Amino acid sequence: MNNRIGPDESTVTNSETTPLRRFYDHLRKRKLIWIICLIILIVVIIAVVTTTVLLKKTKIEKTSAIEITTPISTPATTKKITTTSSSSSSSSSSTTTAAITTSEQLIPFVMIDNNTKWKQNAVTVAGGSQPGGGSDQLKYPSGIYVDNDDDSIYITDSGNDRIVRWKFDSNNGEVVAGGNGRGDEMNQLYQPTDVILDKEKKHLIICDGSNYRVMKWSRQNNQNPQILMDDTFCWGLAMDNNGDLYVSDNGMHRVIRWQKENKEITTVAGGNGVGNQLNQFHFIKYMFVDKDHSVYVADSMNNRVMKWMKDANEGILIAPGQVSNNNPNTLLQPAGVIVDHMGNIYTSKAIKSRIERWSPCAIEGVPIVGEQVGSNSMTPNLLSELSFDRHGNLYVADTENHRIQKFVIDLD
Repeated sequence: MNNRIGPDESTVTNSETTPLRRFYDHLRKRKLIWIICLIILIVVIIAVVTTTVLLKKTKIEKTSAIEITTPISTPATTKKITTTSSSSSSSSSSTTTAAITTSEQLIPFVMIDNNTKWKQNAVTVAGGSQPGGGSDQLKYPSGIYVDNDDDSIYITDSGNDRIVRWKFDSNNGEVVAGGNGRGDEMNQLYQPTDVILDKEKKHLIICDGSNYRVMKWSRQNNQNPQILMDDTFCWGLAMDNNGDLYVSDNGMHRVIRWQKENKEITTVAGGNGVGNQLNQFHFIKYMFVDKDHSVYVADSMNNRVMKWMKDANEGILIAPGQVSNNNPNTLLQPAGVIVDHMGNIYTSKAIKSRIERWSPCAIEGVPIVGEQVGSNSMTPNLLSELSFDRHGNLYVADTENHRIQKFVIDLD
């Protein structure tokens, strides 16, 4: 009986232990809640950090892809690679490659040097029938400008007092300036001698020779021509890579530069009276301006080609480089002049009509095409301006045969 617990003791013992257990249970529950909250917080932090890193990585990859693909798609040297690889690319990349190839085909690179040859049988690309004013005829053409972007050639049809645009492989030309009879009205020309396009190719620049002025005609609206210069006996035109215009002013025996930005006129060659000194000219014909703004001038009556470097006080005799009694000057009345990538000078001659190549410091030119005067395809007569197209083909105004001749580059 003494070892048993009475009703009162049992009640006291349970009443003391139950609140304690409840307290411990409460603590365990709160601790569990805190652990769960901490775990959730850690998961959220990890998710945010991971998302941020992935976004930055994606952005870097996109930027890298742009930086890598942009320069690869633009140079002309990748044109052949993109053409051959397009068959193995996806449809979307094939579309991009095709667009790139099309644009790069406009500016292929042909290196012309002292080993380049041209086929001797010329192709008549404009005119060539009897002289006349028909759409398929020319009369004493002189200046030419080859527009590679438009596959056409602009011709100063001097005897018809007009400028004609002749598409490659076409049998007829289109009058784009003049053609309204000979005169000095704003819509007329009088024996123009040269034509070029401005840098943006929005306007024709015309040397209106016998009207003693330089004209600008819009290619879109040829009803509103402008006079850029007057009282200027111009013969040839050229333009540098800044868009500045160069004009041979035979009235003052000089070459002048007309700056596009401020319309300022500056003498850049000659201007010291008529003569045969290194700082003089005697009847200038056509010119060429290189990337360094050096001016090559066909000094016709002095039988030479002169090079005037930028800001020079006198020219350098470059064709012929040396003349002596044993090596007489064979460069008789040069008319057209153009320079290739290696610095070789090409000239067309009014006497003994042919095109010659003069290497730097050469004492004699090497005939490229034409050996005698005549009217067949191999013997042009009274040559005027020269021009290359983007493929390296050579064009010349064959004035007295009333046609433009093309000598195809010989790649064999």
